Amino acid sequence: MHSGKKLLCLTLALTTALPFMLTGCKKNDNSSSTGGNKSKPTVTLKMFTGDAKSQGQERVVKAINKYLEEKGTGIQIDWQQQAWDPLGQKINTMLQTGQQADIVFVSNWNGAGYRSHAANGYLTDLTPYLEKNPDLVELLGKDFLDSSKINGKNYAMPTNKEKAHDWGFLIKKDLIDKYGIDITKIKKLEDMEPYFEKAKADGIIPICAAAMDNPFKFLDWDVIVGDGTPGAFDPAEGCNKVFDQFTDDKSVAFYKKMKEYNKKGYFSPNASTAESQETEMKSGKYLCGSWSLVPGKDKSESISLGFDVVQVDITPIEKTNRETTGAMLAIPTSSQHKDEAFQLIKMLYTDKTLVNLFVWGEEGIDYEKKSDNIIELKSSSDYKSAGGWILGNQFINYLTTTQDPNLWKSYEEYNDKATALPSLGFIFDPTPVKDQVNSCSNTVTAYYKQLFYGTCDVDKTVSAFKKELKANGVDELLSEMQKQYDAWKSSK
Repeated sequence: MHSGKKLLCLTLALTTALPFMLTGCKKNDNSSSTGGNKSKPTVTLKMFTGDAKSQGQERVVKAINKYLEEKGTGIQIDWQQQAWDPLGQKINTMLQTGQQADIVFVSNWNGAGYRSHAANGYLTDLTPYLEKNPDLVELLGKDFLDSSKINGKNYAMPTNKEKAHDWGFLIKKDLIDKYGIDITKIKKLEDMEPYFEKAKADGIIPICAAAMDNPFKFLDWDVIVGDGTPGAFDPAEGCNKVFDQFTDDKSVAFYKKMKEYNKKGYFSPNASTAESQETEMKSGKYLCGSWSLVPGKDKSESISLGFDVVQVDITPIEKTNRETTGAMLAIPTSSQHKDEAFQLIKMLYTDKTLVNLFVWGEEGIDYEKKSDNIIELKSSSDYKSAGGWILGNQFINYLTTTQDPNLWKSYEEYNDKATALPSLGFIFDPTPVKDQVNSCSNTVTAYYKQLFYGTCDVDKTVSAFKKELKANGVDELLSEMQKQYDAWKSSK
């Protein structure tokens, strides 16, 4: 990381230690002093993120709460993790019904989506908090934060991580060796088909997929609201026209290929009901899966999965609005502890000890430190998190002995060489069509799995899909998207 960023993180950590009027609590740095307002009543924040809960999580939560107590924050956490698909459904329900929650993971791809949640009034406006924390704005970058605003307001805090993406495969290393896969020749989905056949002959399931974590992502539509809502641009066509990506001709051709793959046994029999791609892949019974990639993704996933995988990048590296809203923490309007929730969120960007407890667990039990920033994971550890990409500041995460010690520098280079799409910075306001957004998203939920996993008659299902979308206002939705996009382009 550049020295400037290190200085900024130190400045943030120091400012976190100062009392400030917004929270009425004393912030703390990473020193060993405890400090804090001991007389302040302790509140317990309910926090919801993915991926699947690991056996050691309760132990790590106790360690996090002990640390928060030692720092005198007046905060404890009740941290719950779930597989991504049920997490999205749970958060949808919690927000709609006003159930108590203080910090929730939101994004453009999980559940109803960040923009829909904000448009429905479910998320707290964090703009006043950011105005009182300019160092946090500087750390994330004003342009980056502005790209996730809705009507000029920030309703969630994006993870400080890579600011671009590409899609590709993660392939089991032992099977690459066994089948002699030349990964330099894998340029598209079809290039893996000979190896799908070899894997199937050996009783190995060729493709690991669950819910929307499916090779459909290789089409790389530039989605406007989220992965589960109609409305996207085609980067290959210059991002000019809004269309329904689920019924586009390219998508229909993909569904027919998935129908062939299903007949050939390339998917697990339970693929259309599986909840977590990560959990499925951990079983070790698959050849590969489609993943969102960044530098070193294979190293971090090898740690999470418990065996070695190798990444193969397929799609171009692009900067899109997906990254600005791809992993965020929000405070529901139903929260009774909004100030404390923002206090904890800020600490995840500034407090290196705290964020690494979330990501890696406890020193001496889950890992041993080899240097200030390098750790060696213990094989006896029973703790696995989804990784640092889901919360806070990934650039202050420890790196493991199996990762590139210059990984964060590689992230910066990755960001620099990415192509920015013409739509970057366009922020759709779903308020005028929020009913259509909700209805069409529900329709997608009802249809996409049978199409993604080839379990239906494609033409008949797409026809029915189109009719239901039309009845639920997809034309009005797409028209409003186009109208706002054209106005945004004219204003530039």
